[in-house]
Parts: sequence; structure tokens; C-alpha cells
Amino acid sequence: MKTLLQLTVIAVVLWGCSKSSTPSDSAAKTEAAFAKYPDSDGKTVFRQNCNKCHGYRLPETRTATQWPGIIDKMARKAKLTDDQKAAVLDFVKTNAKAS
Repeated sequence: MKTLLQLTVIAVVLWGCSKSSTPSDSAAKTEAAFAKYPDSDGKTVFRQNCNKCHGYRLPETRTATQWPGIIDKMARKAKLTDDQKAAVLDFVKTNAKAS
């Protein structure tokens, strides 16, 4: 049993070390993904809040008609003000994928 536990720990450590994406790679990918959007209050609030609980869902992953329901739900969880919510909604709808 002890050997099995040791092997499991070693496997987990090796798996963790083998990941090809480093935090700096991830940060660079995030910067590149957001560079295409014009700067706005909505972009700033989105970047500051929407990755805290899950990965970013970039605006083009949803249509402009899909975003309002999502933002309504997420804004409450993120405790956004009405102004912040409106700015984020404008940002995602402006950059949403075509219907």
C-alpha cells in the first residue's frame, strides 16, 4: 500500500512538471487574445472579474443575443455595479460572434 501511494505521488509530480503551458505562456496567450479588442471600461472590468471563477469566455464564443442572460447571472456573482455590468455587456455584445 505504501509503494502504491509513493508511485501515485511521483506520477502526480511528474504530470504536473510535464505541462507545456507555463504561467507566462498563459499570460502571453491572454494578452494576445485581448489585444484585438479596443480598450474600453467593459474590457477592463471583464478582464478583472471574469477569470476569477472560470477561464475567460471570449466575446466571440457567444452571439450578441446569448450574452445578456449570461452577463445578468454572472454580474450578480461577481458583484458588479450596474455601470460595470452595462460596460461588460456592451463589450461582449460589440465583440460577439455573428448570429
